[in-house]
Amino acid sequence: MVFKEESSMSWFWPISRSLSAESDCKLPLECNDDGDKWDRERAFEIADSVEKGLAREIVTEFMHPLRRSSKLWRFHVVRSEDKLQYRLFSDDGDFLMYARANLEARKVEFFLYNPTEKDEKLYDPTRPAFTMTFSKDKTEWRIVQERCEHCQFSPKHLSCSCHGKQQVAFIRHTRAPVGDGIFNCMELNIPGLYSDGSRVIWCPLLGRGDLAGPPEDSYEAQRLITKKPTWNDEVESLVLDFKGRNILSSAKNFQLALSQKPEHVICQYGKIGPMTFSLDFKYPLSVIQAFGVSLTTLFWT
Repeated sequence: MVFKEESSMSWFWPISRSLSAESDCKLPLECNDDGDKWDRERAFEIADSVEKGLAREIVTEFMHPLRRSSKLWRFHVVRSEDKLQYRLFSDDGDFLMYARANLEARKVEFFLYNPTEKDEKLYDPTRPAFTMTFSKDKTEWRIVQERCEHCQFSPKHLSCSCHGKQQVAFIRHTRAPVGDGIFNCMELNIPGLYSDGSRVIWCPLLGRGDLAGPPEDSYEAQRLITKKPTWNDEVESLVLDFKGRNILSSAKNFQLALSQKPEHVICQYGKIGPMTFSLDFKYPLSVIQAFGVSLTTLFWT
């Protein structure tokens, strides 16, 4: 993912397959046969789309942290009327990712293609790039990559697809009183970064446990927390300072900071229109982590 100054962006999507891990763990050979057939058919579709400049198959592009910057990179999220579909756009209006919530299944699926785009052939509703599940009480959310970077070339029965998949982020919600209001809090755990800038691959087959409970002193995981708002007597509401944004009042508005630097905002999400929210973030967050955490506010009121 390449980011230019002043928030302009250029994208290069070479031919690369992103294999999902939709699996029946009891039938690995049969699943592999079906997957191989699907891959061969999709390869022709991708080749055709590459010629048109439309293919976007590099899932890892959405996993890399944004380039370091003193300012937040600006994006926005557009919500559908039924509040179940979300589209992420760059500040310039370029489509980046589509998400679809399934409340009965308690999950949100993320796709690299826009299903409403004209002549879109590569969108497959059965093959999300990422999936976010949430607990019955809606307080715990977990994002996984459907095709693990560590074992993506292993036979399905030897990959982590049957063991929880590669974790991308874990989010926990709580509520706390602030002044005369109630503050929606969240904690975000994400895989850490090595000194050379490479990402920690949170694959269960590498001996890593659940991102929900990484050791406090572990360099392999990073923890972000919500910045606490203040109570404003004049407007009789909790308020946050969204610098550079004209934010409307909403229970879904939040700001995130690294736990060791609670005043230094890394991500902010705020309502800017009836169905539009600003999503501004920077290193060390990736696109899928920021987009995913913003959608955990689905039930906040």
